[in-house]
Amino acid sequence: MSQYSFDKSYIYYENTNIPINKLDIHDLNILEEKERELLLKGYKYFHTHLAEETIFDEVYLRGLHKKTFDKLYNFAGKYRESNISKGYSTFCQVRFLTQTSKAIFNKLGHDNYLKDYSNKPKNLFAKKIAYYMCELIALHPFYELNGRVIRLFFDMITTYNGYEYINYEDALKIENGDNKFIQASIDCMVSNDDTLYKIILNGLVKSE
Repeated sequence: MSQYSFDKSYIYYENTNIPINKLDIHDLNILEEKERELLLKGYKYFHTHLAEETIFDEVYLRGLHKKTFDKLYNFAGKYRESNISKGYSTFCQVRFLTQTSKAIFNKLGHDNYLKDYSNKPKNLFAKKIAYYMCELIALHPFYELNGRVIRLFFDMITTYNGYEYINYEDALKIENGDNKFIQASIDCMVSNDDTLYKIILNGLVKSE
């Protein structure tokens, strides 16, 4: 579970970093296992429901979060209402969150929600994904589960374009207490998507 700092938050059980949940689970290991179980079901559901008319917009992102984790959290699908930081990184301030989100998705809409990359060079697709993923990482719209839902979001986009899910295996390996994906996320906070681009490019493979 992420170690976040909030201006004000009531989503955790008192004196813990365990989010209050509908199953009243207080054991972090059990809770994380339940999150993994729900995420797998989310992948299956949204993959099955991908269609020509699917629009990868803000409503879709919030829907991913809500549908996947609503059985566990009351805040599923809802944008946070507290400022949030992790380490030295401060994510988008709440007062700018809605307008920043709309700006990101308006720009994504002008890119046709990245629905035109099935026959374009892989490096161009990876660059676009890295840019928008970085934007959403910096936005950090939800209280919890941002990284997993953002990866789910872009995995649906890659699948739509005839690719496998992005393979983050090497990037998520823990080395010296950290991993490349975390470093890429930190780089995103200073508008540097180069590290993330390399991870995505390496992890993009066309479906057979």
